[in-house]
Amino acid sequence: MATLRQLRTFVAVAEHRKMSEAAKHLYVSQPTISQIVSDLEKEYGTALFERQAKELQITPAGELLLENAKKIIAIHETLEQSMKTLSSKRQLRIGATMTVGANIMGKIVQNFEKLHPDIETYVTVHNTEHIEKMLLHNELDIAVVEGVIEHEEILVQPAFDDNLCIICGKEHPFSGRELITAEELHNEGFILREKGSGTRALFEHLMRIHHVPYKVKWECNSVAAITDAVSRNIGLGFVSTRSIPRRISGGSLYVCPIPNMNMKRFFYLCQLKYRMVTSQMQDFINYINSLPTDFQ
Repeated sequence: MATLRQLRTFVAVAEHRKMSEAAKHLYVSQPTISQIVSDLEKEYGTALFERQAKELQITPAGELLLENAKKIIAIHETLEQSMKTLSSKRQLRIGATMTVGANIMGKIVQNFEKLHPDIETYVTVHNTEHIEKMLLHNELDIAVVEGVIEHEEILVQPAFDDNLCIICGKEHPFSGRELITAEELHNEGFILREKGSGTRALFEHLMRIHHVPYKVKWECNSVAAITDAVSRNIGLGFVSTRSIPRRISGGSLYVCPIPNMNMKRFFYLCQLKYRMVTSQMQDFINYINSLPTDFQ
């Protein structure tokens, strides 16, 4: 019977496709990794990987072991977490992407902890790509993200509505215009979120389907930095309307009306498919489902 250490090692090799990379990730030597994989193959009497020139290719038997290894590891980690908190508060690790974290997560957690004083939350705010990886590695219990997650091991459900917009500073030629076409955006400079952001991914998708070439002038993971740069007429921005009401009302920013571009999206509630749903996770899911989709 494979041990948890062997299963964790196997999962790392399957994800990195190189024993050297798995060794770095686990802080062990490459011969140790190689020996563990060899022991597993002897244990089950089958090859788990095909050794190719540049990387390992997982076999059908390896895929079966990978699916079940992840389930076993997730169950073990959930059990450990539950046992450690038997005599204390229930722990809930929540992930939030940048727009979610900056605009609604604080209020969500504040109200949720009032409803459930026996639950202690820990929140991580990062971009969609990073939150997805944390979910896959059982470093989070649940998450609310603004980007689209397509990984088959993560369950997603729409939770809240959101609208994105292109913004400009008051000195920009677009400021005050009642109508702007997609064609007028050609070769404009943009202040954008970093790669891995759900907002950035949607922007790139919109520009691609409307055949709009553009220039990236800034990249950053701060909406405040984006809106400041845009207000100084350094370039156009692409942000959630939730992020800018004060600057719009203050006159330093202007939302560009582009009717032929659909900029609606959802914030999604996400959890690992094979992770056991704890009572605190279910309480959080029920609370999110009780909120209106336009929750502010």
